[in-house]
Amino acid sequence: MGAEQTAAELTSQLAREHRVLLLGGLAVVGHGLSRSTFDSDVWLDPDLPLGEWCHAVCSITARHSHLQIVSIGDWENVLAKDFPEVICRDGAIRIIGVNQPLDIFRKPNQLDPAEFNQIWSRSRILDDGTRLPDPIDLVVSKQETGRDKDQTDIIFLEGKIQADYLARLPQASKDEAVQMLGRFLTPRVAEAALTHSDPTVRDLGLRFLRELAEEGDPFAAEILRKIGE
Repeated sequence: MGAEQTAAELTSQLAREHRVLLLGGLAVVGHGLSRSTFDSDVWLDPDLPLGEWCHAVCSITARHSHLQIVSIGDWENVLAKDFPEVICRDGAIRIIGVNQPLDIFRKPNQLDPAEFNQIWSRSRILDDGTRLPDPIDLVVSKQETGRDKDQTDIIFLEGKIQADYLARLPQASKDEAVQMLGRFLTPRVAEAALTHSDPTVRDLGLRFLRELAEEGDPFAAEILRKIGE
């Protein structure tokens, strides 16, 4: 069993008893991008008290003697007594001894643990019990990393988000449209808002286009010229 153990199996075991969100490359693949990933990144419910959080991780590794818990930065073994301190310091740990490293986050980069419940509510449940964050939340998790692969992921995700917005925004209710514009905005999305039946949404779209144009966005400026603004 040891040699066959996979990060996906451990993640599934964890998700049977706790809330687990996929992150990183694995989540981007879940949204449809074909690419390889070195490790598996997951976000284990940060609402768990620290002691329970550590116990949840230890409980899945204790079943398999070949697994090791190491610190995510230097791959040094983490002793049980030091586990809480390492989590408070790094916000994550790494499990090795599986087909690929499994990084379990309590505090992911760029994501606020206080927003976990909202992110969870927007996520999509998967067959293994984990959840896939919506693409906007995933984009947030990849901002400001400075890594080329994350920029590639962001371009893919933003293209998917924009296509979805262009299809849904013109027919969305006023409240839904306003909420959508508050979460994600491009010149084309703002332009789509101009076709909405509600004047509030149209006014928002126009205001956003003007703001983008003032910031130097050439696409927004071109749209404004096209509509005579």
